[in-house]
Amino acid sequence: MDKVLFGERIKLARESSGMSKQLLAGRLGVKGITITKWEAGEQQPRADRVNRIASMLNVPLLWLLAGSQQVPDQATAIDSNELLQQKYGELSNKVKDLQSSLEEFKLLLDASS
Repeated sequence: MDKVLFGERIKLARESSGMSKQLLAGRLGVKGITITKWEAGEQQPRADRVNRIASMLNVPLLWLLAGSQQVPDQATAIDSNELLQQKYGELSNKVKDLQSSLEEFKLLLDASS
């Protein structure tokens, strides 16, 4: 299976969303030819635009960056807000575990004094 290039993923996502090159270009504040060059792999969007592209085309940022052969199903795509909330929850649980371990360590330290 051939690897789909970044520019091809932009094109697949744009076409899947039904958005024209001109509409995407207008929303991003670039020229239509810029979208054409991105999709052809002649140029790459700046890093600050990649997240906006993923959001506008309703695809996960990680899919747009790393890709696979298929455009993600719009119904199952995780938006960046949901992903951030999930990661926050995971980190919050880790912090709680560390706090608990520190409290246990303090009790052991106090008991050995």
